[in-house]
Amino acid sequence: MFRKILLTLAVAASGTLWGQRVEKSTLSADSVLIGDQIVWSFDFAVPQGSPLAIGQYSAILAADTTIRGGVEVVREFELDSLSVSQGLQNLRAKVLLTSFDSGSYTLPSPLIVYDAQGRPDTLKIDPKQLYVNTIPIDTASFQPYQIKGQETYPVTFREILPWILLGLLALLLIWAIVRYIQMRRKNRNFFGKKIQVEPPHITALKKLEKIRSEKLWQSGKQKAYYTGITDAVREYMESRYGFGAMEKTSSEIMTALQGRQIDERILGDLNEMFTTADLVKFAKHVPLDSENEKAIPTAVNFVNFAYMQQLQQSQTEKEKEGK
Repeated sequence: MFRKILLTLAVAASGTLWGQRVEKSTLSADSVLIGDQIVWSFDFAVPQGSPLAIGQYSAILAADTTIRGGVEVVREFELDSLSVSQGLQNLRAKVLLTSFDSGSYTLPSPLIVYDAQGRPDTLKIDPKQLYVNTIPIDTASFQPYQIKGQETYPVTFREILPWILLGLLALLLIWAIVRYIQMRRKNRNFFGKKIQVEPPHITALKKLEKIRSEKLWQSGKQKAYYTGITDAVREYMESRYGFGAMEKTSSEIMTALQGRQIDERILGDLNEMFTTADLVKFAKHVPLDSENEKAIPTAVNFVNFAYMQQLQQSQTEKEKEGK
């Protein structure tokens, strides 16, 4: 706040009131080329501990009608303390300037205000002369040229090689996809070797054996036990008989099996196993150990019977074709 008061009073009285003159005021160069930077520095002394304010030099330059923006401030004033002696503080102020217009400029005096025994006072700083020169052109050897058009260069093999490789890679990928699809339709792998597909009844028997070895019902996991058994049987039915057993209810499955010449005892055991499985899965029924032990043999008997029946039917058809 005190600095603002000092600065306001000094601006009001700057036309008539000047204090002591600075001891040393120098430009790093009084003649420069366009775009060069110069430092204006000066040394002065004020009473030790005296408040001090420096006006923005960019605002002083903007207000000077003789310069008209020809000189610009790169960095505002900075203060360095040099020494203290006999109650006076020796200071150095520096401002960094530049110019982008050639000509001769009279740099206006900076404004520095300090407290002189209870009243604001200003330092007397003489203006400086600055010369800004352009880069001289040798007109004797200077020869202007027309602006050249855009230069075009031939395309090299190295530039098109990545695109060639990318195209070949895309063709190779397309060929590989087409071949894979063709081989899968022929039940062969990518290299043309015939894929050995496991018979459905073998797959079903392996799943049932895995469920038996996990001993699920013995550890209280009856629901997982019956779900695994019925899913294995349903998947086999879809492959063997060609109807969607996975989406059908147990009663719908038993209806679909009617008339397929399945042994009544095997069909009855299978119906009993599906009924128990439904009670376990949906009614939280806890089956007897005898029911649990019978579930997998019932499923195995059904798979084996259906497979043997299929073999007999195939053999009968072949005999009829041979006659």
